[in-house]
Amino acid sequence: MVASVSALSSAGQAASYYEADDYYAEGGLAPSEWFGEAAAALGLAGEVDREQFAELLEGKVAGEQHGRNSGDAARDGKTAHRPGWDITLSAPKSVSIMAEVAGDKRLIAAHAAAVKVALAHVETHMAATRVREGGEVRREATGNLAIATFRHATSRAQDPQLHTHAVVLNATQDREGIWRSLEPRALYQLQKEIGAIYRQELAHGVAELGYRIEPGKDAMFEIAGVPDKAIAALSQRTAAIDIRLAERGTSREAASAAEKQMAALDTREPKTLVNIGELRGQWRATADAAGFERSAQHRLVTEAQARASEPNPFITPDMLARQAVAFASAKLAEREAVFAAGTLAREAGDFAFGEVGHSAIGSAIAEAQERGELVPRIFLDRRGTEYAGFTTPQAIETEQTMLRIEAAGRNMAEPLASPVAAARTVERAARQSARSGFAWTDDQKRSTADLLASRDRVTAVQGYAGTAKTTTVLATYAREAERRGLAVTALAPTASAATVLGEALGRRGDTVARHLLRPEARMAGKDAVWIVDEASLLSANDMARLMASADKAGARLVLVGDVRQLGSVGAGAAFAQLQQAGMATTRLAEIVRQTNANTREAVIASIEGHAGKALAALERGGGRVIEAATQDERLGAMAREYVAMAPTERARTLVIEPSRDGRDKLTNLIRGQLAARGELSAAAVRFTALESKGLTHAEAREAASYAIGDVVRFNRDYAGKSVSRGEALRISAVDPERGRIGLDDGRGRSIDWHPRQWGAGTVEVFEPTPMELRTGDRVQFTRNDREQGRVNGLGGTVTGIDCDTGSAILKLATGREQRLDLTNARDTHLRHAWVQTAYAAQGHTAERVMIHADSRSTNLVDQKMLYVALSRARNEAVVVTDDKERLVRAIYERAGEKQTALAPDLIEAGTSKMPAAGIG
Repeated sequence: MVASVSALSSAGQAASYYEADDYYAEGGLAPSEWFGEAAAALGLAGEVDREQFAELLEGKVAGEQHGRNSGDAARDGKTAHRPGWDITLSAPKSVSIMAEVAGDKRLIAAHAAAVKVALAHVETHMAATRVREGGEVRREATGNLAIATFRHATSRAQDPQLHTHAVVLNATQDREGIWRSLEPRALYQLQKEIGAIYRQELAHGVAELGYRIEPGKDAMFEIAGVPDKAIAALSQRTAAIDIRLAERGTSREAASAAEKQMAALDTREPKTLVNIGELRGQWRATADAAGFERSAQHRLVTEAQARASEPNPFITPDMLARQAVAFASAKLAEREAVFAAGTLAREAGDFAFGEVGHSAIGSAIAEAQERGELVPRIFLDRRGTEYAGFTTPQAIETEQTMLRIEAAGRNMAEPLASPVAAARTVERAARQSARSGFAWTDDQKRSTADLLASRDRVTAVQGYAGTAKTTTVLATYAREAERRGLAVTALAPTASAATVLGEALGRRGDTVARHLLRPEARMAGKDAVWIVDEASLLSANDMARLMASADKAGARLVLVGDVRQLGSVGAGAAFAQLQQAGMATTRLAEIVRQTNANTREAVIASIEGHAGKALAALERGGGRVIEAATQDERLGAMAREYVAMAPTERARTLVIEPSRDGRDKLTNLIRGQLAARGELSAAAVRFTALESKGLTHAEAREAASYAIGDVVRFNRDYAGKSVSRGEALRISAVDPERGRIGLDDGRGRSIDWHPRQWGAGTVEVFEPTPMELRTGDRVQFTRNDREQGRVNGLGGTVTGIDCDTGSAILKLATGREQRLDLTNARDTHLRHAWVQTAYAAQGHTAERVMIHADSRSTNLVDQKMLYVALSRARNEAVVVTDDKERLVRAIYERAGEKQTALAPDLIEAGTSKMPAAGIG
């Protein structure tokens, strides 16, 4: 683990553990040092004094006793005080081997320097306290910490393991200089970021010492030349943790941070006193046996020392840092309108991994801000906690353009009907619907009349899930628009949503992206209306392009969606922002989907953010809430319950797991049990499925974003490069330094591709994933292919397989059959459809829904996810969680709202009060 964060259980335990252990250092005690602005304010510097450290852990800070006096609870008449937190930063195994076995002490200094950089990042971005004002508690960033660091050389398994324990004391000064308890949430939330900053700085330090590094995922790396066999032989602790994870049915790659920490604690050995000299002798013998003899170690050190003096003739660190920051800001801005300053630094460090230090990255960020390329903006995390952050001038301009077009279109259109005529049309449509057994709600009548009488070029329908807005409001509006000579176009961000809307309106639906590419999309003239469903899924950039295109074509826009549901993967929250700015919006709040009153009550409570009420409604008859401590227990229970249903009941049940890893794990459990029951064939056809890598435009330009074996598909011809539109090419070589990628067409032809020079903007990139199909399997397409009649998300059932030819017969939900040639890349854009993520489930409806909601899943389980998941169910919803009360608290804290580049308080109806430069 790169970095681990854990709370200290007691002052006594902490003092003895960090100060008295002497199994790791030649001098008997771990090298120690104070760090941080709070430490300096307390007069703490140099080595850590044992008695002083113990007092501080007990809460005796600046002559005062923290605990009960600072508001903490007192127990049994004693002062209650949390001592602090341990951030452990561990070097890669090869660094430990070269430092402790090969004896290159320069690496110990590089580790110590990287630790200080990481802790400075923690102090700048994560130090905070809670201040009570007027009955409310607010989080206040403080920017100062008192940290005692202790460097160790071995693991508990007595392997070489260079690492530092950084003990963060539970004390920080607020703006008034008052000492307060630390608010530690950011330490846990940003644990991965802490580790990444440490590894980035260490990689830079190791490279400066002349070693070549081999980067891995998530800022991992090893020193080139240290054999894997030696690393494995000297990694007993790692092996023990891997074995325990395997026993739990997971792996280091798939396990959550909590699962890894549990495995680490389970396999933790007692500390023992061993002479470091004897240990080094044992390590060297182990390294020799693994083929890494002293001569090879010496040669690696000597070559590194010689290489360290060679200058880089190609690019200066400052230039590379500027490139790194430009890349990182472009990448982040595609997904979020506002991003954290710490995240920007981490992403830039990943881009320039091993080549630039963290200080150079920080300087480049400051320069970009001075040049106006980054605009300061408060970043809010998923719990609403404030951090320093940035937006970009491009994001600001996009949102201003979008708001300006909407405002300019107000009162600029001829209504389709007068208020009286609109009311008559609505009553006529409602009576016809009632004869078919579907009575209209007052909301549906009012919203339809509002649309028909609207004088605005851009209007919106804001409707909760299950309000039947498509089959009532939109269908009636579309008929009346056509009757009055307007050309009606049905659009949506996704192909599946476009298909549903098109069928409801009696025409072919299209995606927004495809619509904007076709010239005829702009030729409808002023007598046209574009109806856009699932508008909340449109990013600010896509919304601005759509509105600009409609404005140029003279077309009206009707934007339909729900701001309470999941938003765009891209940056911004355009649909919500337009409503806030005063866009004419008609609203539907009366839900008609649920046939079970308790289930409907749960949905309404989830809309309001009351998770406790929602779960209580389920337990009263709207479904159930199941609790189980571990993920294995929860997913196992879901799989057993689902498989135990009759096939007809399964077909009416939607299973939701928010994470992709969890989805795949639950899918495997379900398929395994179905196969054991004989409901899936024993025979299986195995092939390589292609799953989108989801690269941003910024990433697509960088060779380092690709991997050997990936498949790329160009969406236009490049005749001069011998590339044809739609051709699937496999990556055979990647050279990040030269920005070059080798492509192979599988027929002996190779292509030299430089993404920065051509093609990156028109390419789709897919990652190969092993997959199998059995007769009886449910699958769905993951890519649109109009020529083959395939829509992303369209599902079907495998009715036959041929293992010899690698083919399968698929009966689609539409009733059609297709033969899949699984040796052809075009037919391998598939995934199993037994389980859906919340995003994939949005827009679906089922009789019953089963939802996995882990309260600790910070990035995926929030108010929006719970609402989307519950609202899919007509009759019953089953929520499976680790802890019901913790889930309620988590949902309350996490609204799941996306930020906009323009702050909400700087937007008036139709205008922006945003200053031309910077936001404080």
